Amino acid sequence: MSSAYDALSCTACGQTADIIDGVPFFGGYEPEDFIGLIEVVATGMMNQSPIDIGFARHLYTLLGNYHHAEDKAEFIRSHPDDMVRAPWFSDHRYHEWMQADTLLAGKDLAGKKILNVGAGFGFDSVPLVDAGAEVTCIDYAPTIVAMGKQGLPAARWIGGFSHALPFKDESFDIVCSNAAMHHMRSTPVALREMLRVLKPGGFLYTCGDPTRPDSSGEELEFEVFNRHEGVLSGVNEGIIRFGDFYDTLHAFGDAIDLGLIATVSENSGIAGAAPIGNGAFGDCWVPCWPQNIDILREQSGGGICVAVTKRASIPIRAECQSPYTLPAGVLAAWLADPETAFTRLMAWAPDRLVNLPFPGDRQNWFNLLNGWMTPEAPFEIRRGFNRARWLLRQPATHELKFAARKVAGSGHLNVLVNGKQVATSAISNEWVQVQAPLTSHAGDAPFLVELRLANESDDMGFDARCFEVRDRILT
Repeated sequence: MSSAYDALSCTACGQTADIIDGVPFFGGYEPEDFIGLIEVVATGMMNQSPIDIGFARHLYTLLGNYHHAEDKAEFIRSHPDDMVRAPWFSDHRYHEWMQADTLLAGKDLAGKKILNVGAGFGFDSVPLVDAGAEVTCIDYAPTIVAMGKQGLPAARWIGGFSHALPFKDESFDIVCSNAAMHHMRSTPVALREMLRVLKPGGFLYTCGDPTRPDSSGEELEFEVFNRHEGVLSGVNEGIIRFGDFYDTLHAFGDAIDLGLIATVSENSGIAGAAPIGNGAFGDCWVPCWPQNIDILREQSGGGICVAVTKRASIPIRAECQSPYTLPAGVLAAWLADPETAFTRLMAWAPDRLVNLPFPGDRQNWFNLLNGWMTPEAPFEIRRGFNRARWLLRQPATHELKFAARKVAGSGHLNVLVNGKQVATSAISNEWVQVQAPLTSHAGDAPFLVELRLANESDDMGFDARCFEVRDRILT
């Protein structure tokens, strides 16, 4: 490991780093990471491009101008750049921009050491770099950090995990996470790790994360995500219990100052709420009074931002990863060979995810993230979105048969085994029989079957990208 990264060595467990495309990657993958890695491998086999810094800067300029416009409707109507009329511009992009702008208002970032946890491709780090900060970006996927380094070389890029940050205690002036906490394995562990690496007097903030009542279970998440294009396409995210944020931070008592921005409805009963921005999204600073916290525990159903000032040094034990079975460098080597990447990953599949009942009578995270919507009674048919997958093991299998139909319109359904196309079939709203040879699969290792609609139109609605399957048979 080069001396430039010596300061990043884990002093708690002596962990070393693989160097991947010039980026040090600390730690490796555990069995519970398998579901997310399917999409990492799938996207890693596609052509990807680093972020366009010029585009990012232009977008942030437009968002700032939109924010300060007295007549926002007129701004969108008359601005010469069509980007401002895209649905996402004044919705989630402006929403996230406004939250971050509120949290950082009045702060001088020049020369500050900032850690962006779950930085993705670095899009949201661009304004931090432009403000003169020394930004470190960390993410868990080799493909993401490699693209991030290419697109934003002014930042320092690290591969690693939010539940075991590979940094010394009290290393950063600011630690942030923008719309990323709900993608992480454990919100409480990630928050404690972020607070551990924050200097006394430093500032920690998160924004853009959805929350749910403390009493709710994963059934609520399945209901919300049942027609969520991103989640059905493999974006591994959840909806965080309010208490996972509040209780974790409140436990540090007077060692921190805690501020909350939450989505507040008109009749919520929240006292002392102060709207941020133009109030369009219902975001308000909420005093951490007991009655407000009780209401948020019961009613929380929007988004949350936290703003934490670390008043003093806090003894927090550094988290170390459990023994992992897939080093990041090995995964990166697999991704470099698309012909065999899926096959190698499938050999690492946990047994609990292999040969799940189909159609099944309930939802689970594996099926949801792999494109299958919640099954409905009488549980004979299951609906998939755009592409849906099965993880199977049947050593003597030579052929896969099933019936399929498109929910709306007509098109073609491709069948892939471990990433390689083996069959295609024209489908419409009438049931057709589909047969796919499995001769490319050999041995008793699990194999991944993907059913993928051909993209024959860019303007298809949600239902036009759905198909239904029944009567699956392996022979």
